[in-house]
Amino acid sequence: MAIFWSFIWQIFFLIFYPAYFFLPFYLAYLPAFYLVYILAFYLSYILAFYVAFFLAYILAFYVAFYVAYILAVYLAYILAVFLAYILAFHLAAEVQRCPLSSEGPRLRSSGAHWARKVPS
Repeated sequence: MAIFWSFIWQIFFLIFYPAYFFLPFYLAYLPAFYLVYILAFYLSYILAFYVAFFLAYILAFYVAFYVAYILAVYLAYILAVFLAYILAFHLAAEVQRCPLSSEGPRLRSSGAHWARKVPS
């Protein structure tokens, strides 16, 4: 009978005692290291990926949008001012002769200066 109980004790010692002793260690070791590693790796990977993606998206979209807006508005403004300047000062009268000549400047226009020449 002592051999039987010795065998049972050896079974308990070889099977249940390591499970009883090492199971809390493994249950604490797995979450503490592997799960933390997996969480840290994937969270950093996802965070880096999405931060880079959204940063590139925001920069590309908003920079392109505002550059297009600034170009459109300021080019339209410069073009409007330049056209107004051309229309106001260069197309109203075209000087044909030097203004310091003895006869004075002769102007050619589409009728803007015709009022000075009253027919006799």
